[in-house]
Amino acid sequence: MTTTIAMPIVHGVDHTFVNLPDGRMHVATLGTGDPVVLLSGFSQTWWEWREVMPALATAGFQAIAPDLRGEGWSELPFDAISRTQRAEDVLALLDVLGHGQVKLVSHDMGAITAYQLALDFPDRVSAQVILAVPPPQLRFSPDMGPGMRHLWHQEVLAVPVLGPALLREGHLPQQLFSRFSARTLNPDVLALYIALLRDIELSRAAAPLCRRMVLPELGRIVRGTYRRERFAMPSLFIFGTADIGFPPDITRKVFADTTTIGSDVRLALVEGSGHFVVDEDPDATTALIVDFFATA
Repeated sequence: MTTTIAMPIVHGVDHTFVNLPDGRMHVATLGTGDPVVLLSGFSQTWWEWREVMPALATAGFQAIAPDLRGEGWSELPFDAISRTQRAEDVLALLDVLGHGQVKLVSHDMGAITAYQLALDFPDRVSAQVILAVPPPQLRFSPDMGPGMRHLWHQEVLAVPVLGPALLREGHLPQQLFSRFSARTLNPDVLALYIALLRDIELSRAAAPLCRRMVLPELGRIVRGTYRRERFAMPSLFIFGTADIGFPPDITRKVFADTTTIGSDVRLALVEGSGHFVVDEDPDATTALIVDFFATA
């Protein structure tokens, strides 16, 4: 699968295609130095990191932003999507690039892949930043109910035929970004994100992404599969203070005892931002990422 939507341009960013066992992964890179792999949220592609990548490069890192299976300009069959397949894709990419260990930044669905890498292959991840997603060791409580009700779209998108049709119609993509953003996104940015969700090929990937990856992972978290596991590497979690799914009172409760998550776990809040913290406040979010990696 691939999209016919034109690739956006970011000054200085190089684009390559890396061969994997069943197709080609599109990878955007910028800078030299210690590698930082950026795993994007649903439909946002490598372009989500367009303002983070130059800052990382300036700080002496190499920013590596792949389009994960089922999204963006990668040419990988989405019928192979599973809870672990995306992590295997990233590991294969790192092997091709010759990176034994990397730093990770992830957002939204990208965090599911980051968790698999950090917990199952801790020797490959030296530090990680997770945006707008709670730790998999999370214990659900009744006060999280109001936030969870906003996630109904995951079940809808998981339905074959129906999910892709709703995305192509256009109202649901518009609603997803408006409902989960606390600040108005740049119209050009929003237009590209919505166009990607409405794309004929990419919209078809939404059902297996939700059905085989997101919902099974949610089930594992609810069952407590990860509660005895700990992140071995420094981990920074960033949330917007206006995130409707995880408002500050909930996030502070989740991170009240960080020893249940890992040996070095930190929480940072971006004032006035919602779920799309990179797009809503790129300066504040980027500064947190760069400063954390400079000391982690």
